[in-house]
Amino acid sequence: MLAYTIITVRGQASYLLNPARREAELILSLAERAIARAMTEGKSAEVQAILEEIGEVPDVTGIRIVDPDGTILLSAKWAEVGRILGPRERPEEPVWDHRERTIGISRPILNRPVCHACHSPDVTTLGFLEVLLTLPRLEAEMARRWTFMALLAVLVVVAAGGLLAMYFTLVMGRRIDAIALAMRRIEGGDFVAKVPEGDRDELGRLGRTFNSMVSRLADAQRRLRDRHAEEIRRAEHLASLGQMAAGIAHEINNPLAGMQNCVRTLLKHDRDPNRRVQYLEMLQEGLGRIGRTMRQLLDFAREVRPQLTRTALAPLVHRCLALLEHELAARRISSAVSVDPALPALVADPHQLEQVFLNILMNALQSMPTGGSLTVSAGRRESEAGSFVEVRIADTGGGIAPDTLPRIFDPFFTTKEVGEGTGLGLSVSYGIVQAHGGVIEVESEIGKGSTFTIALPVGGAGSSDASTGSSGRG
Repeated sequence: MLAYTIITVRGQASYLLNPARREAELILSLAERAIARAMTEGKSAEVQAILEEIGEVPDVTGIRIVDPDGTILLSAKWAEVGRILGPRERPEEPVWDHRERTIGISRPILNRPVCHACHSPDVTTLGFLEVLLTLPRLEAEMARRWTFMALLAVLVVVAAGGLLAMYFTLVMGRRIDAIALAMRRIEGGDFVAKVPEGDRDELGRLGRTFNSMVSRLADAQRRLRDRHAEEIRRAEHLASLGQMAAGIAHEINNPLAGMQNCVRTLLKHDRDPNRRVQYLEMLQEGLGRIGRTMRQLLDFAREVRPQLTRTALAPLVHRCLALLEHELAARRISSAVSVDPALPALVADPHQLEQVFLNILMNALQSMPTGGSLTVSAGRRESEAGSFVEVRIADTGGGIAPDTLPRIFDPFFTTKEVGEGTGLGLSVSYGIVQAHGGVIEVESEIGKGSTFTIALPVGGAGSSDASTGSSGRG
C-alpha cells in the first residue's frame, strides 16, 4: 500500500507539474520575443524594463539573462546582477526545486545574423534567458493529495485488519477453540475426543497429527490398563491360591491330627472294646470331615452343569427350613416364612438351589449363637432385565463388617471359628446362582443382621441378562 501511494502521488505530481511548465515556457517565449525585438531595434536600455515588468507578474520569482560563463548580466532583481552562478544553478532543462517550491526554465540566446552587428559571428550562444516561477497552489494540491492517499491507505489497512480479525475469530478461532477443547478433554482422560481434520491447511494437518497422537496414547493407555488389570488378577489369583492352600491344609490337618491320635491309641492294643469303638467312630468322623471338604473343593473347582427342570420354589424353601428345624430350636431362633402362592415355577436344578438355600440359612444360624429371628420371603420382581423370582433370607445376627463384605464370596474366606466352616459354601452358592442366570446380593449392618437376596429368572438361565448385572461378589 505504501509503494502504491508513493507511485500514485508522484504520478499525480508529474501530471500537475506539466501546466506549470507550459506556463513558464509561455512566459519565457514572450520575454524572449520582447527582448529580441528591443535588441534588434537598438533599444537595449528597454531590456531591463522588460525584465522588471515580467518580474512583477504573480508567481514569477525571477527572470534574468546569464552569459555562457554563468555571470548574471541582467535581472529583474538588481541585487543579482554580476553574481556568478554555480554549475547546479544553471538549469538547461526544466527543474522543480522542492525546497524553494519553484520551477526554473532556461532557454539559450542564439547568435542570429541580426545580432552580428554587436556580437562576433564565431559565438554560437550569447547566453541564457532564465525564468523562475513559484507554485504555491501546486504544493497545496500535492499536500491535499498526499493526505487523501494516506487516509485511504490507513482505511484500507484498517479494513484489511478487520477482515483478517473476523476471519481468524469466526473461522480460525473456532477451529483453535475446538482443538483446545479436545486437549482439555484428553487432559481429563477422555481419549475418545477428536479434533476436526477435514481441511487441508496447517490446522487440518495439525488436527490429523493430533488425532493420530491421541490414538497412540489411547492404545498405550489401554495396553497399560490391561497389563495392570492382568497383574492385579494374577496377584488376586495367587492370593486366592495361597488362601485356598491354607484353608485346605487347615481343614485336612485338624481331622488328621485327631485320627493319628486314635491310630496311636489303637496300636497300643487297648483291649477295652468300648474305647476301640469310640476311636473307630472318631476315625470315621474325621474321614467324613475330610471327605466333605474335598467334595466342596471339587464342587468349587469343576463346573457342574445344572440339571434343569420345572421347579416349584415354595416346597423347596419349606423343605430347607424343615431340615434345619432342629438347629433352629437348639439355638432358640424364631423363623417366619412368607411365600407368594402365585409364584411361577422356575426352570432350575432343585438340588443345587437347595444347596444354595441351605448354605445361606446355615450361615444365618451360625451368626445367631444366642438366638434371634430368621425371616424367609419369596416374591416376584419385574425389572428392565426381565421377570425374576426373588428370595430374601434375613437374620438378626451380628452382621458383616464393611471391609469384610466384598470378600464373602471368595473361596476359603471365612470369619468363623476353626472347624465351623471351610469358606467354600458362599463361593459354591455364588457359582450356582450365576449358572442359573441369576444374581445374589448382600446387605448387612453390624449389630443388626444381614439380608441375602437371590434373584432367579423365571425362564431359567439364558432368558435374562441379569447375570451381567451387579452382584455382591467382591
